Amino acid sequence: MIHNRGVMNRYLLAGLLFLAALVAGCHGGGDDDLSAAANPPTGLTYRDTPVVYVQGVAITPNTPSSSGGPIVGYSVSPVLPAGLRLDPQTGIITGTPAAVTEAALYTVTGSNASGSASARVQIEVKATAIAPDSLRYLDESVIYPTGVPITPNEPVTSGGEITQFSVSPALPSGLSLDPQTGIISGTPTAVTAPATYVVTGSNSAGSVTAQLAFEVRAQLVAPASLQYTDPVPVYAVGQAIVPNVPQATGGEITQFSVSPALPAGLSLNTQTGVIGGTPASLQAQTAYTVTGSNAAGTAQTQAQITVNSAGAWLPADSMATSRVSHTATLLPDGKVLVAGGEHIGGGPVVLSSAELYDPASDTWSTTGNMTTARDSSAGTLQPHSTAHTATLLPNGKVLVAGGNDSNPLASAELYDPASGTWSATGSMATAHQFHTATLLAGGKVLVAGGVNPGGIPISSAELYDPASGTWSTTGSMATARGKHTATLLADGKVLVAGGDVRGANDNSAELYDPASGTWSPTGSMAESRPGGFTVTLLSNGKVLAAAGLDGAGQQISSAELYDPASGTWSTTGSLSRQGRAYHTATLLPDGKVLVAGSCFSGGASTELYDPASGTWSPPGSMAEARYSHTATLLPDGRVLVVGGENPRGGNSSASAVLFH
Repeated sequence: MIHNRGVMNRYLLAGLLFLAALVAGCHGGGDDDLSAAANPPTGLTYRDTPVVYVQGVAITPNTPSSSGGPIVGYSVSPVLPAGLRLDPQTGIITGTPAAVTEAALYTVTGSNASGSASARVQIEVKATAIAPDSLRYLDESVIYPTGVPITPNEPVTSGGEITQFSVSPALPSGLSLDPQTGIISGTPTAVTAPATYVVTGSNSAGSVTAQLAFEVRAQLVAPASLQYTDPVPVYAVGQAIVPNVPQATGGEITQFSVSPALPAGLSLNTQTGVIGGTPASLQAQTAYTVTGSNAAGTAQTQAQITVNSAGAWLPADSMATSRVSHTATLLPDGKVLVAGGEHIGGGPVVLSSAELYDPASDTWSTTGNMTTARDSSAGTLQPHSTAHTATLLPNGKVLVAGGNDSNPLASAELYDPASGTWSATGSMATAHQFHTATLLAGGKVLVAGGVNPGGIPISSAELYDPASGTWSTTGSMATARGKHTATLLADGKVLVAGGDVRGANDNSAELYDPASGTWSPTGSMAESRPGGFTVTLLSNGKVLAAAGLDGAGQQISSAELYDPASGTWSTTGSLSRQGRAYHTATLLPDGKVLVAGSCFSGGASTELYDPASGTWSPPGSMAEARYSHTATLLPDGRVLVVGGENPRGGNSSASAVLFH
């Protein structure tokens, strides 16, 4: 039915174009209108994506926007969840979801006689509402002129559907906020001094906020700056992309253009600057210059776009609770236990809750709460690190130790997958947060280092014995450190490296010998890495240390390898991005290492390290930027990335994605 109507619309459009040509020939006008109608549509995007709807609750109509030629017909593939409908003429998605539906991608295509444009829409339906993850706007820092209608300023959201918007203080005279859609529109009528406006988006489960900086002047001002959310995106052929949204400052941009033409299948919305579409062919990294302009001037930026054929990221179902700085543990039955962390949105909350992900059904279910809420000390140490640890024991239970709930914790508890419950076990002699926990070959767990209540690194170490449920002290490290890493080597020793040592040797490393319970120094890294870096034990027995923060708190891109045979570090290929921190690193079945996320620019990007060549390559970008998330290798070889915090939005996320 939709297809037939689209064909009829094409014939109707052709007839109208012919009639318009006759009118123009007789009366000498209408060239601009005819030209617009003859152009293909460009930059098709939707307001809400990704979005989580509620079964049985009517959705706020999800409206499209586009530029170029007018769209006369819309279609969607695959079919939308039961109860939802795409209007084939307007492209608006409406309805009431009738059933719980897994997270999935839907490609909407808008066309006219000259061509088409596509948009990615990610939809999930849950039985109950979850809080929204993030809220931001196309224009967050802008200077408007009086007496000129603004381009409608649309929100960009993710997570649970926002059903109510509000703003404080009141917007400048002449502007208004639609409480249902969050769109800001109108014509400024009076000069207004620079001010900050807080928009709150909420639903029954929670809220998120966005800060907007608006000023109104008597005269038009040129744009001051322009950049993209993902300046170096990597896309997959045939997969609709996550819309790449620009951010500008200064005078409002009223027109966007790009040079050279974007890769086949991608297009630029000339009104909003959003890049969208579905790449049709491979494309080596190429620089595209986007120009944003108004009558007073221009601003430019570059997007370095790559299109490849591998490394697809697909959506997984969202958790019931958004969280950052949590732990994720693969259980013997193949499920993933996510525990603790912090929920950020409408005020931070330290969490005791836990959830289970079932890869077979791609669903989450709640399980018993921990006896104690455990999280990072968000108020004193930023960005977030995971303050507590979770270790799978040989008996199948999970040991959670330490963390922070207003103060560092010495307590520990056990999760029993058979009953889905938690029980207290022996407490450590010293409170630990930002420590490491390593399962030793003999079945005991080594907890080392961390920081005290004042944020000062400690050197003490303890052993947990699952057989007795008790802790005992063991030799202390030579260097007090927190936010370090620990790796069990093939010979049974534990390599501890880097971390915050409050000194000049945060590139140092040392080895723990379980046989003697003592520590000994080993080779130091070439780079100082006081936090935010990852280490990965490779298939060849070497250890890869990647990126993180340097001594000045700046992100770095360097990587190096530790060779246990010689006890020395050697440099290897640097990451392809300028740097990243608070990312994840996962050893894949083929021996490569997948790095994902960052707390800086490019938080949606990912990279693959190939030990054979010592080089990095980009496999594709995630749907959302995130850091302090978790990444878990599933039994089938996929990687589950969960939660985290958006580098721009400042809110925790409930979303999950799968790397195939």
